[in-house]
Order: sequence, then structure tokens, then C-alpha cells
Amino acid sequence: MMSRIIRMGAAIALVVLQMACSKKPGADAPGPPTVQTPEPYPGLQLALTNDASKQIELYDPMITDWNTVDAKKWRWSPTTTLGFSTNEIKSFGGGTDFKVRKMKIWQDASYAVISDNGMAALIGYPSGQRVWSKVISGNLHSAELLPNGNIALAASDGNWIRVYASSQGADNNTYAEFTLGAAHAVLWDPVINGLWVTGQDLSNNAHILTALAVGGNATNPELTELTQYRVTLPTAWGHEVSAYYGNTNLLWVTTNGGEYVFNKTTKTFSMSPTNNLTFVKGIGNQPGGQIVLVRPDANKNPRPAISCLLNNWSASTVDFYTSGGQWQGSRIVNGACFYKIKIVYDNYQ
Repeated sequence: MMSRIIRMGAAIALVVLQMACSKKPGADAPGPPTVQTPEPYPGLQLALTNDASKQIELYDPMITDWNTVDAKKWRWSPTTTLGFSTNEIKSFGGGTDFKVRKMKIWQDASYAVISDNGMAALIGYPSGQRVWSKVISGNLHSAELLPNGNIALAASDGNWIRVYASSQGADNNTYAEFTLGAAHAVLWDPVINGLWVTGQDLSNNAHILTALAVGGNATNPELTELTQYRVTLPTAWGHEVSAYYGNTNLLWVTTNGGEYVFNKTTKTFSMSPTNNLTFVKGIGNQPGGQIVLVRPDANKNPRPAISCLLNNWSASTVDFYTSGGQWQGSRIVNGACFYKIKIVYDNYQ
């Protein structure tokens, strides 16, 4: 009888111990998230400006591991072989913008424009050969190739938008200038026949998105504001403006405070489907709808284990979202410091 009581007591104690262990702190919390297997993403190649390698790099989204040789389809930096000067080569730090355009005036051949903090270039694509280039102070943040072969540039410290007559020769220095504080973006829009720009009105410090008409001619360009398009940005410090492929009435616009879709007709901003992230440096969408973006590692919480350690405005990660804003996955390049991302699409829209 006594042994039976002892056995029953031991069994009860075991049950109590199991119940107590099952309620220890954290026991009900879910385990670590399942590691998502990278998937190939159909779409156009993606151009990244890489401060770490000091190159423009093009990656294939169908390749799941961007650290492999097969993933990187093209790379560029100025060299003497490509026609660049020693000063231009020393000035190039990896790029702040890159756009490919098919040029009707040049037999439908493709060309690319590149801006970097202290220089800008117009090159043949994919040859990389110099067509026009110049060392320019002012902290250049964006570049665009106009249909007439001239290059538009935005300088954040210089507080200007310029159009250089690059169509008139490799060393041409003629330009038109429009004053715009903290100028960060230039994007040609054939629908409005104008240049979308972001910056700050120095007369009242308003942070704005507006458009400029490019007048004059290819030899002597002129810039005037299309004031009917001017709007105040929802949050301060405008950054990126890029085409919304699939809808010519929309634009992607980012600021330090958020990311938005701008409606040209209503002149209104709506929150981006990608959860209104802050400090997005580059954003765009594939023609099929998928959204891609780059956001500095320093602004992520927690900071990724693999991240850019060179500066606080770049990232080692590129994020992919569905057109509806659902996160799909990432591509991570060890040691990379990606600042800007562009869809390699030679159409303006």
C-alpha cells in the first residue's frame, strides 16, 4: 500500500513539474522564423550603384545568389581605355544614379547617363565608351538623358538643376541652370514634355516636387518651371523620383520621411504599398509590377548582420515586393554598399 502511494505521488509530481516547465517564460513564444529559400524573379536586370566596389553593377533577378559570378551581368567604372581622364577616374566613387535610354536621334542605339558626387558621364551602352563627361562640384545626386542627347543633372549641395549640351561634343561645357535647394532627382517625362525634379524652394524652405520645361535648343538649352505641377511634398527632404511602369499617370517619389505614389492628374500623394518606409534611396517597379527598393542598413532596426559598413546611406540588401506591397525576399551581396537602384529599361515610361 505504501509503495503504491509513493508511486502515485511520484507520478503527480512529474505532471506538476511538466506543467511548470511548460509555463516558463518564453515557452509559448514562436520559434525562430523559417529561413526563406530565395526564389528567381522574372524581370529586367537591376542596376546598382556600389560605393564599396566603386562601380555601377547590373544584376539578374533570376539568379538567387548575387555573390556568384553568374549574377553580375555588367559592371562599369571610368578608365582611360574607355576615354576618361585621370581626374575623372579619381573623382568616381561608385555612382549616385544610372539610367539607360534608347535614343531615336542616334539610330535607336542605347546610351546611359551616370552621376556621381563629383562627376557625370554619358556613355555608350553596353560598350561603356565615353560620349561626354565632366568633373562637376556640387554633390551630384541624379542624372537623366534628354531625347535631344543633352544631360540633366541635380546637385544637392550646389542647389541647382542643370542641362548640359552634351549632344554638342564630348567636352561641351554649355549649360542652363535652375536654382533648386537640395536638388536630388531628375526624370524626363514625355507625357508632360518636362523634367520632374525634387528639392527645396530657397525662398520659403518648402520641400517640393515640380517640373521644368527644357526650352531653347540642343546647343543652348533653357530651363523654366512648369508651375502648374508644383506641389509640396508630404514629408521633408525629397529624394527619388522614378517612373511607375505600367501607368504613365503615376510616379514613385521618396523622401526622408516616407515613400509615395504621385498622381500627376490630381497632384496628390498616396502611401506606397511597401509600408511607407523611411529613407528609401531608390525604388522602382518591373513592367510586370514587382517593386524593388534599396534602403540604408543604418536605418533598419535591427541592422542586418550583413550590411554596409562604409557609410550610413547605403545597403548590402535589395528588397523585392509584390505590386501590392507584400515582401517577397531579398538579394544580399557581401560587402556591397548599394546606394541607388534602377530598372534597366531603356524607355522613359
